[in-house]
Amino acid sequence: MNVTMKLTGLLIILLVGVVLGLQTAERGISKVSGVPEGQAQTFSIKKVDQGQVEIAVMGKQVQTANPKEMVNYVSRIGLTLGGSIKSGAQSFVDWVGSFFEP
Repeated sequence: MNVTMKLTGLLIILLVGVVLGLQTAERGISKVSGVPEGQAQTFSIKKVDQGQVEIAVMGKQVQTANPKEMVNYVSRIGLTLGGSIKSGAQSFVDWVGSFFEP
């Protein structure tokens, strides 16, 4: 069970890293080519009308019945993921620090 949780955590971190890397590469390519920046193809959130939000992931539009529910859902996932990454990093630093204790 413990190995499964570690593997799942590492896969989530890898996925986040890949998405951030794609966004960084896309921005770098657009700067080098001199093409004016359009809508990002990796991940973009754009406010359309009064409270309406348009979300695109990997170039595909994500439709939601109620955008406020989607934002709250994504926000909760982000907070949970951030907390788990923070606690994981803290335990890793404590583990590495335990090697250097007298």
